[in-house]
Amino acid sequence: MYDTSHLRRQDRAMDEQAATHLLAEAQHAVLAMQNICGGAYAVPMDYVWDGGKFIYMHCAPQGYKLECLAACPAVSLVITGAARTLPHMFSTAYESLVVQGECLVVDDAAEKRNALHLLLRKYAPEHLDRGYAYAERALEHTTVLRLCISTWCGKAHLARS
Repeated sequence: MYDTSHLRRQDRAMDEQAATHLLAEAQHAVLAMQNICGGAYAVPMDYVWDGGKFIYMHCAPQGYKLECLAACPAVSLVITGAARTLPHMFSTAYESLVVQGECLVVDDAAEKRNALHLLLRKYAPEHLDRGYAYAERALEHTTVLRLCISTWCGKAHLARS
């Protein structure tokens, strides 16, 4: 599943341990998909990784993103970590991941609840009791997306300034 063999710059391939850490800890991602006219469409998302083969995101129960996913569930998710420009080197220090897979709407209430609880533990760990109650009230009005990871890779340039 983790594969950096296609990267042109093998010297910048992240080892799987560093990539796994970034996947677990990064705060935001950009979900890229095919739009319903055949072009590209990308949106920033909060996400959580379940520690296995799924990444969960949440959104409103209707909208263009859901129309695009219904037409073509194949997606890429781009996750970035720390980045800073290195003007004196005409470069950028960065770390990033590209995850590929299929993104579908979660219909099972127990899986949906679990995904929302994972999101709460990542983004609001100091407010879990209130968060769980909020998630329960919002369950019917929240869409949860499950990205099943087929392949992923990480790349980093951590040049020192």
